[in-house]
Amino acid sequence: MIVKNAMRFGTALAIGFIFNLLGTVFITIANGATVYCVLTYVPMWKTLVSNWVPVTVIGGLVGFIVGVMFMSVFSLAGDTILQSFMVDEELNRPDGMRPAIMN
Repeated sequence: MIVKNAMRFGTALAIGFIFNLLGTVFITIANGATVYCVLTYVPMWKTLVSNWVPVTVIGGLVGFIVGVMFMSVFSLAGDTILQSFMVDEELNRPDGMRPAIMN
């Protein structure tokens, strides 16, 4: 099935890779920025650390790990939907045998 539809799978994987990369980068930056803002603007946390850089980098690394795990679930779901669509298309079922939402 993958060999027969190599162009479709390749296109879907390329688009999925771009979304995964952008999602991971966004989650990493958002987490690092949140840590920075909390350490800079919240009065209770301002005096807790003398240098905000190491804490922000660690927050970014935690955000990266969370982003990779979250986006891997997104990638798996996208691949599953694509393969399910290809199987349904390959079975060539008539419209009456297909759920109404898939028509």
